[in-house]
Amino acid sequence: MKKIHIKAASVLLAVVLSFSAVPPLQINAAQLSVPAVSMDAVTASEEEAALHIRQCLKEHVSEISVTIPDSGGSKEEASYRLLYNAFGETGNGSEGDYLRYSVKGFKCNILKSRGEIRLVYTIEYRTTLAEEAALTEKLREFMDTRRFSSIHGDYSKIRSIYQYVTSSVTYSEDEEDNYAFTAYSAFFNGTAVCQGVTQLLYRMYNDCGIPCRIIAGIARDSSRGTDGNHVWLIVKLEGQYYYLDPTWDMKFKGRSFYYFLKGTDDLDSAAPSLSHIATRAGQLTFPDYTSDEFMSLYPVAKTAYSFPRYSYGDINGDKLIDAIDSSLILSEYARLSSGCSSSFTQTQSSYADIDRNGMVDAVDASIILSYYAKISNGADITLSDLLKK
Repeated sequence: MKKIHIKAASVLLAVVLSFSAVPPLQINAAQLSVPAVSMDAVTASEEEAALHIRQCLKEHVSEISVTIPDSGGSKEEASYRLLYNAFGETGNGSEGDYLRYSVKGFKCNILKSRGEIRLVYTIEYRTTLAEEAALTEKLREFMDTRRFSSIHGDYSKIRSIYQYVTSSVTYSEDEEDNYAFTAYSAFFNGTAVCQGVTQLLYRMYNDCGIPCRIIAGIARDSSRGTDGNHVWLIVKLEGQYYYLDPTWDMKFKGRSFYYFLKGTDDLDSAAPSLSHIATRAGQLTFPDYTSDEFMSLYPVAKTAYSFPRYSYGDINGDKLIDAIDSSLILSEYARLSSGCSSSFTQTQSSYADIDRNGMVDAVDASIILSYYAKISNGADITLSDLLKK
């Protein structure tokens, strides 16, 4: 591997805290545009306030004001905590980590009055509301056309979507391009940095019912003595989570996966001089990816996922040749007939071509179904025996 790109995730979060007449405290100030929309709410609890903020973030509201009961404690921490909870996971691809990485920067003014705290967030987004609406519409159409949701089995869904992204998106070298950090650019422009790539995958996986998280940290190149900010993913499969780094697999254009469904012990086995080091992304609105709490919620397997072992006629790798395999072949045939990309691996396609005519079609499915019916009735035959008749 000649070169691995290590670029900053570039998530800038800024906070301005104003305690009554105390002068504002500025932390990593960002240049923010004038708010286009203002939204205000008085809430009975922090949970209610977080839900209000989440909805405002989805609507790209530039100024969000919430008033909550003053329960004591640090007002600065409360301002972070509300955003942290607003970014909470819901299983919705346009919420959770997707929202977290959609925010380019924010400021928060905190005003304290008797028994209440008023927090006024000024938010800067990387995309416009119209652009997000366009992405939602076109991505839904694309997912429906490619029939990703109908692919049988979570492993096949995860692999097919990963293959699409790593083969269709190229790495952006323009760090000054704001859109390079977005799923919008990854999908519409076919180019993005690691943040945009993972944001797109996060959305596609969640929209297909596959739990997924974006992990922030450092990519270390020990051969050069350099570190760079980086983001990758974990995805849930059969009760455990596995690592994915689509950015580092993009250079292989979907032909080879070296960072696909890896475990804690072998994520960096392909290139030992390059390593992923999870951290907290510098602000309290991000999880501590190394904490016991986070690792308990998202247990990552120690070693890579054991990929299914296919054989002639056994298309799902369960060591049986039955109606399920016939159904999978019919589903694949429907995908290919409608112009969709294959959901099979090259090995699966080879073993699914029962009559060896170079195509995976309804004839292959029919042969398997006939074979299954005969052995279910006690016949002692093989698939090859059916082809000889």
